[in-house]
Amino acid sequence: MTEPSDNQIAEWAQKQLSDYDNRTPGLLFADGLTLTIPEAYALQTTVADLRVARGEHVVGYKVGCTSETIRRQLSINHCVTGRLFDSERHRSGVILSRSEFATPAIEGELAVELERAPSDADFQTDGIPSCVASIFPVIELHHRVMRGAQPTAAELIANNAINGGFVAGNPAFADDFSPGCLRDAGLSIQLNGGVIDEYSGPQLVHTINSSLKWLHEMMRDRGERLEAGQVILTGSIPALHTIEENCEIRVDSRPLGSVHMTFTS
Repeated sequence: MTEPSDNQIAEWAQKQLSDYDNRTPGLLFADGLTLTIPEAYALQTTVADLRVARGEHVVGYKVGCTSETIRRQLSINHCVTGRLFDSERHRSGVILSRSEFATPAIEGELAVELERAPSDADFQTDGIPSCVASIFPVIELHHRVMRGAQPTAAELIANNAINGGFVAGNPAFADDFSPGCLRDAGLSIQLNGGVIDEYSGPQLVHTINSSLKWLHEMMRDRGERLEAGQVILTGSIPALHTIEENCEIRVDSRPLGSVHMTFTS
């Protein structure tokens, strides 16, 4: 296959952004577009550059496909990343219309804000890396649509890992945690007051460490780096849930607090 030119990537990026703005993301893949992983990241980056050029700001990154549950759902066997934008960052309690999303879906997970750029030394233990300033629960918002004949990591990546924003809870500051106090941390996802998914155990903290380490190394390999103040969504252990009705969503994470939102028609 011939490697796409910069002009071709730029043309695809304009189409991707137009489709995203129209809430019909990824139509290129319905037309049969296939990409390698590097090409998919190049396309994601070019779309992000267009968004920044029109006034949006990248506030961080998400790490996706971190758990076996999500990997089975999406038929992808490795981590992916996408950008987070200020225009799609919401406070707890926000009310959003389901019509703003192409097949709305959510994940409940933990996010961190960076105190400084990570270094390799931050990942020599399994605890919370010292580059982390705070931890908070989030509801990650998704456009759950894959248009290719088969699900591929390249399509997922080119569509910014199907991220449609996030709703953030209040931060809990990492300096306030004693060693081991998060060993039995838990997280539950509630829809209209009923629990639809939950998880507890050391994997929540391990996911923060392993996801941040993977992202740090991945960005270093492509000549970039994470920065102080950036938000990193570290990946969901529970499943990705499609939202098919107007509802209230709440994510509780002991001892890290909670976050909630409402979907309307």
